[in-house]
Amino acid sequence: MANLPITTKQQIYWDRIMFIYESALKEMNTKLDILNKEFGFNHSYNPIEHVNSRIKSRDSIIDKLHRYGKEVTYENLVKYINDVAGIRIICSFTSDIYSLASMIGAQKDVKVLTIKDYIANSKPNGYMSYHMIVSIPVSFSDRVVDTKIEIQIRTIAMDFWASLEHKINYKFDGETPSGFKRELKECADIAAFLDRKMQALSDEVKFYRPDLFGEENGQPAAVDIEMETFVKTGEVIEIKDAMFGEIAE
Repeated sequence: MANLPITTKQQIYWDRIMFIYESALKEMNTKLDILNKEFGFNHSYNPIEHVNSRIKSRDSIIDKLHRYGKEVTYENLVKYINDVAGIRIICSFTSDIYSLASMIGAQKDVKVLTIKDYIANSKPNGYMSYHMIVSIPVSFSDRVVDTKIEIQIRTIAMDFWASLEHKINYKFDGETPSGFKRELKECADIAAFLDRKMQALSDEVKFYRPDLFGEENGQPAAVDIEMETFVKTGEVIEIKDAMFGEIAE
């Protein structure tokens, strides 16, 4: 099959496959929203600045299969293309990236397939980001489909550099002059320095004001929520956990 799709029947099949990936993105975005709010209860701030999600275009999928030397088929799309569904998470501080990645990996229904830490080991051009390929189950009326998603987690500075670097390189159609490459690498180093400086300031704030971050003796005061303690009796719901106190009506 030279292209996807061709016939009306193939178009319908394509749309169904994309629907599965779109549904997986909705599932993951819901998880991220919950984790972000939970982090806020524990640490008095939300680590996620914003989240972008996208489905890879048909042309990009076909180009990638060609680069992999694979025939353009639906089966190869699902098997070899790990970033059909993609989420980019922008965080405040570098420490937030690792905290969030740990929280995602700890989800019982999320399977982490691969991790690439371009923060600890940046690319030669200066690119920094934390990449995860995960699989999550998507439940439909008649089946459950494990679906892969690529997650990229960056700071604001990392995302700023990566976005502008891409725009500049795009203008040269892959043949960026060496002078521009050097300048871009210098900008990446400056962005990395800025992240380190802001992280140090954040850590210092926590040292001086641990009360603002829900920390006791240097350790986060975790929110303990036990679902079995939610007991509804008539008009009163008893809630016995550290977040809400003893009784809420």
